[in-house]
Amino acid sequence: MRTVLGTARLRKRIHRVIADLATLTAFAALMSVGTSLADEPAPTTLRSFIPVTISPEARAIYEKLLPVVAAHRAEAKIPHTLAEFDALHDGDIARTEAGVLAALKTLNIAVRETQLGGVNVVESTPPQYRDDHTVLLHVHGGGFVLGSAKSSLRGDASMALATGKRIISIDYTVAPRGNWRIVTDQVVAVYKAMLAQGYSAKSIGMFGDSAGGTIVPASVLKMRDQGIPTPGALVLLSPCVDLNLNGDTETTLRDADPALDFALNKAFLAAYAAPEDMTNPYASPIYDDFTKGFPPALIQAGTKELVLSDAVRLYQALKTAGRVAELDVYEGMSHVFQAYMTGTPEQQAAYAEAKRWWSSHLVPGARKP
Repeated sequence: MRTVLGTARLRKRIHRVIADLATLTAFAALMSVGTSLADEPAPTTLRSFIPVTISPEARAIYEKLLPVVAAHRAEAKIPHTLAEFDALHDGDIARTEAGVLAALKTLNIAVRETQLGGVNVVESTPPQYRDDHTVLLHVHGGGFVLGSAKSSLRGDASMALATGKRIISIDYTVAPRGNWRIVTDQVVAVYKAMLAQGYSAKSIGMFGDSAGGTIVPASVLKMRDQGIPTPGALVLLSPCVDLNLNGDTETTLRDADPALDFALNKAFLAAYAAPEDMTNPYASPIYDDFTKGFPPALIQAGTKELVLSDAVRLYQALKTAGRVAELDVYEGMSHVFQAYMTGTPEQQAAYAEAKRWWSSHLVPGARKP
């Protein structure tokens, strides 16, 4: 009996030794992998990583675009003075507006500049337009300091062609000449002018990309708090709803986002809102109490973008408050991919979802002549 027990114990010890050796072998293998990873280029190469899970069309665009973006990033300087911000903005406009307007002519998009509520706007009408008495208001992106209604018309054209709707883009005053108080007031003024023209609130949709995806919900909160009927639906593309950049992906994807530079965007945000204002819901909408009301919102984002957490947090806040919201996230896509992933399945899917959203929530209504 002792011999049998002794043999069993010996076998257990042998098994433990073998298991320990296997564990050590596996650990050694992991260490060797870790060493090889440490020898790889710095984590910033994540910006140029193109996943195999995206469409071939999107891959081809990334292959052409990422080197250009990397070169532009290397040359970018953080502005500090008003003159430096003005120069940055003016240079951006000079590079973009003319090309965009020329592209729109080839798409047969009719463009008209006018004013609504004392604010400059640009109207885009798709070919063979049929007025169903709905309209979309657009607030452009650009980190709050760049861009204009005209330089952003390519996105308007894509939305117009995908949905058949007329787009009115708001040419708000960019920071630092404009700030969250001024800009949201301008958006509200344009919206009120649309109501005065005879549009019902439920027939007006609003969409914004990047900074515009922040300004739209912030302006809607101001409308709600002023007792103004809020729009029928919103589409928010890559919104940044917390100007403090507190979300998880603002750290975990900081070196992976090919479009956004963390330090540069911190400077842009500081030009738009002072530190003590960054928790005001009219600057950072995530700090609102959404139980007070909010329109149906479709939120789109990509898995490569710095502010992915903002899209997730806004969606969760809206759903928790009992609001109607959908989160629509795209594999391997970066910030506001809809604007440059032209002709890709990802872009087509995103605009198809936007069209579905408008169709589901906007109510065509009679308009005064």
